[in-house]
Amino acid sequence: MRRALAIALLFAASSAAADPVDDLGFGAASLGQAGARTATATGAEAAHYNPAGLALGPRPQLLIGWGVGAMRLKIDDAPADVLDARGTRLGLAIPVRSGDWSVGAGLGLYLPDQFLARVQLIPPTEPHFVLLDNDPHRATVDVGAAIGYRDRFAIGAGASIFADAASKQIVFDVGVVGGEKVGEAALDISLPVRIAPMLGLWFKPHPRVRVGATARGALSLDLTLDILANVQVAGVVTGDVLVSIRAANYYTPARVTGGVAVDVTDDITIAGDLIWQRWSAFGSGLPDLRVLVALDLTPPLVSTTNPPANFEDTLGARLGAELRRGGPRTRWALRGGWAYVPSPVPAQTGLTSFADGDRQIFTLGGGITLADWAPILTRPVALDLALGWQHVAHQLTAKDTPSYPGEAFSSGGDILQATLSSTIEF
Repeated sequence: MRRALAIALLFAASSAAADPVDDLGFGAASLGQAGARTATATGAEAAHYNPAGLALGPRPQLLIGWGVGAMRLKIDDAPADVLDARGTRLGLAIPVRSGDWSVGAGLGLYLPDQFLARVQLIPPTEPHFVLLDNDPHRATVDVGAAIGYRDRFAIGAGASIFADAASKQIVFDVGVVGGEKVGEAALDISLPVRIAPMLGLWFKPHPRVRVGATARGALSLDLTLDILANVQVAGVVTGDVLVSIRAANYYTPARVTGGVAVDVTDDITIAGDLIWQRWSAFGSGLPDLRVLVALDLTPPLVSTTNPPANFEDTLGARLGAELRRGGPRTRWALRGGWAYVPSPVPAQTGLTSFADGDRQIFTLGGGITLADWAPILTRPVALDLALGWQHVAHQLTAKDTPSYPGEAFSSGGDILQATLSSTIEF
């Protein structure tokens, strides 16, 4: 029984997240502008940033990239042991034009190097970065389609998808005395497919102004876990223990994003996004754990109350700029960006010890496009590089309530990023 309860407590640990592409960027061009791409994303990267842009590219496009995020985060001035994030970006967009109308479809993938989905479950009482422990270490799949009119208006729809994973049954011994097992438990896990819909709009009210908007639904990989343990110890205890857990993992909140891009000159573009995220729907971030004991004895009952964490809705901002130079054969671009990502994690005053902090993001990037090098190249090929620095604000959490006297921890740190990508038109 102890082993069954230990497994229950393991899965009862908290797991929250956001979209890893939002944290790390899809390609180097988007990272170089701090992700301010709602009004400017076309081609392959539009599958994630705004599906309406899938109908706006001049020709089919393939994006291949790789990036790394070095997690220099600390708890109590010591390394928080948050695993560095490394992964590959793959994007594909296929637009088709007919007269004034165009249609397009696209796919965007983020594939971490180490895992397809990492679930590191940390007890909620232990200080840890609840949004960054697992978030960058899961694969994402974005698909979309769009229709546009004369490069003035486009509308698109898409979805983010979690793949299915399931375990029919795991059976294990509850305990062994003198080489003989005294009971066994059966474990059944269900991780169904989850889809978050996304809608995108794009229009061009002025030759130098572009406006975009997206709405994305919440995405949660819900865990349903029931453990039935049968205990048979002659003369001591006989009966069953049922442990039932319902939990949300890899929660990505619903969000609405609005973006504007202005071509200040033919060579300079400034873009900005505002992002509202509905973190309050995540509630406490803690799973529902229920234990039913049916034994031939009355064990002592120990109850623990987890105060609701009450995650908060956030309003963030991203700002990017791009300078372009060059001629018909070769083009250059320099990029810079800034973003403010407020933390949805409330003040920690009870049992939970979730670490987080508002983030300031600064990015720089550049790229070269080989546009017309026939007969070697007959279609444009772009190579882009971007560097980023995310500063997680330092904060001190002190729990001075009578139930948790003297408990305190500090948190903060930095995330260093680098992404290299190539975009090929064909």
